[in-house]
Amino acid sequence: MNFDIPRDEGGPVFRAPWEALAFGLVLNLHQRGVFDWKEWADALASVIREAGAAGDPDRGDTYYLHWVKALERVVIGRGLADESLLAELAHAIEEEGEHRREAQLKRPS
Repeated sequence: MNFDIPRDEGGPVFRAPWEALAFGLVLNLHQRGVFDWKEWADALASVIREAGAAGDPDRGDTYYLHWVKALERVVIGRGLADESLLAELAHAIEEEGEHRREAQLKRPS
């Protein structure tokens, strides 16, 4: 299987660093044997179908949000984490991002 970083003519297709991180986490966990590709594809397809049924216009800007949600489901389903642990991690990541943005705003230009 080829796991090159998705690209288009302009370069990598990630719009933000967290998208690349989500992509990398999925590939890393798959390569470590945490889940097989069919399980991942089924989870992602399910999340995308649910999002469409809930009104997601499927413009591509929510694609990696679907990756994160599918990853959460697989990780919880495998018993590697529970919802409260994932919520704590998400909160910690969000706080770290806020601290970094504040530090960048305080930096002299």
